[in-house]
Amino acid sequence: MSAAFQQYSETAPLKKVIIGRHEGYRAVEAYTERVNESQKQGLPTEADLRPEFESFRRALEEEGVEVLIPEYVGKFVYDQLTPRDLGTVIGNRFVLCNMAKSSRRYEAAGIFRNLLEMEGPEPNILLPPGNEALLEGGDIIVDKGCIFVGLSQRTNQAGCEFLRGQFGADFEVIPVFCRRLEEGEDVLHLDCAFNPVGEGHALIYPQGFREIPPAIIDKYEWIEVTAAEQAGLATNVLSLDSHTLISRNHPECRRVNQALRAVGLRVIELPFDAAPSTGGSVRCCSLPLVRG
Repeated sequence: MSAAFQQYSETAPLKKVIIGRHEGYRAVEAYTERVNESQKQGLPTEADLRPEFESFRRALEEEGVEVLIPEYVGKFVYDQLTPRDLGTVIGNRFVLCNMAKSSRRYEAAGIFRNLLEMEGPEPNILLPPGNEALLEGGDIIVDKGCIFVGLSQRTNQAGCEFLRGQFGADFEVIPVFCRRLEEGEDVLHLDCAFNPVGEGHALIYPQGFREIPPAIIDKYEWIEVTAAEQAGLATNVLSLDSHTLISRNHPECRRVNQALRAVGLRVIELPFDAAPSTGGSVRCCSLPLVRG
């Protein structure tokens, strides 16, 4: 058995994480499915993905993070690149998400062994009831005593209420209404428009929200990103602690990375273009199990 689940802050030291699996990507083309707008522009190959995920893993391990890879699911799933959406750790429990795209739910089989090896109080793995409460991990951010829940293309009010029922005694559960594709913004998940970094800053794309909650206004100093930077997933960084993060090395992320350094953060830039062409950068491609 290994350590218990733990996550109370987006920027607490990252100790154990699952990252995406590039091996076997699109191995059976007949099962390939395009589930978001980015993927309709074309999909990468396993050969494109391999060097980027290998460098991602090395960067994490060099920083002392234990890295896990999902087991291969096989024909049910062609894409295991973005485990973030499969679940989230809140406090010392893991919420297995009820995903909007039913075909993606099979991906969870690839991380079952990792979850079962974790210690902690029982039940430490929670499942939303039925099919009404929709949740995806990219819409859930745990930080500063709050659970920010993006009500987006993939997470609904019933999902938010499930989290409030489970965690409302210990956290303030705050719905964050994201603007959708039909509203002129392609904010697939909350972490495409908002992401805490450092001690008290946050990357934010204000136009991605119908209304910004007071907690985001009061608790964070903003580093605003433009529409082009948001489309380049400049917000989708992975914090390793309150001083260090991993970001994409890309022209649309360059100014944001400089702004992060200007507030005292160490930014590890990695070439990461293949996975983002499917809709997710380094935060989407990682699922923290232990922070603290």
